[in-house]
Amino acid sequence: MDLIRTPAVVIERPFEAAFRPVALTPKRADTVVAQTLWSAISTGTDMKTYRGEQHPEQCYYPLVPGYENMGVILEEGSYAPDLKAGDRVMINECRKYGDVCAAWGGGTRLVHKDSDNAGGAGDPMCKVPDNVSDTDAVLAYLACVPLKGLEKFDLRPTDTVVVVGAGMVGISAMQLLKIKCPGIRVIAIEKNGFRREIAQHYADVVLPHDDTTERKLLDLTGGKKADKIMECSGNPAVPGILHRYLKDGGWGDDDEPGHIHLQGDYPEKLLFDHYHRWFTKNCTITMSCAIKARGKAEILKYMAEGKFDTSHLPCEIWPVQKVKEAFEYQNRKGYNVFKILLDWREVK
Repeated sequence: MDLIRTPAVVIERPFEAAFRPVALTPKRADTVVAQTLWSAISTGTDMKTYRGEQHPEQCYYPLVPGYENMGVILEEGSYAPDLKAGDRVMINECRKYGDVCAAWGGGTRLVHKDSDNAGGAGDPMCKVPDNVSDTDAVLAYLACVPLKGLEKFDLRPTDTVVVVGAGMVGISAMQLLKIKCPGIRVIAIEKNGFRREIAQHYADVVLPHDDTTERKLLDLTGGKKADKIMECSGNPAVPGILHRYLKDGGWGDDDEPGHIHLQGDYPEKLLFDHYHRWFTKNCTITMSCAIKARGKAEILKYMAEGKFDTSHLPCEIWPVQKVKEAFEYQNRKGYNVFKILLDWREVK
């Protein structure tokens, strides 16, 4: 049987992206066929893949990257019985193709989505509300990452929470903390000046990540430091020094210790500072990976209700046919680009 071929974003090898056809897996009894309208380049996972920093047990080249994508249902299938032809949906991961690897496969014009290729735990599509834009539906995916992570915290309105990193995951975490626990104080720590300017719209205070950070945090919190920290930078050098920003605690039954949640995707080993600097913190350290499927509908609901604001996020729009140049540009500019959105609407 001939496999259906479709235009796709392909990373042929490290530092070489292309736009060319790939083969989809054959349609099954439950397959839903969708057409991508918009996707994005993740400055974390996708750029790590582009630079060849993924571990070889996770993927091989050539591959289709991505997981931030939305589009429209072309053919209905029992994999998504509640979705109808014409529905706008978050599509997201597709883990199998006929002739290339998927990492994580969100960059094709046509998508065959079914129980065989939707990812290990399942990554179902989710209908986009009428008042949520196509581009916001793309941005919604990474917001699901800190939504899952925040479930690890016992949030209190009196808490001061530090969010390290002001990319899409960090900015989303700042907003979700405010949505989940009104009154909470959010302090952002970000090394990059461009991203600090963005974070000003979402955090109560924004600090640089440098030699002055600890002293400024002490001053802001009256010497206490953070009750909780959400690490969203993806920088492997950061988790090991977070004791500098976390409160002391845990010495009495009514003295809650600090809590650090690791939310980044780290390309290298994590090396922690001398143990005695951690030991006296009595802290809790947790981590989480990826999303929970129910998070998609929750984020879209917050967007539809006007609670989750993307208006201050500087997204650059590129035609997907220029994805080679887009990856080169993102790699050259680094954190001075917040998000590249890829427009598929003219692709046939």
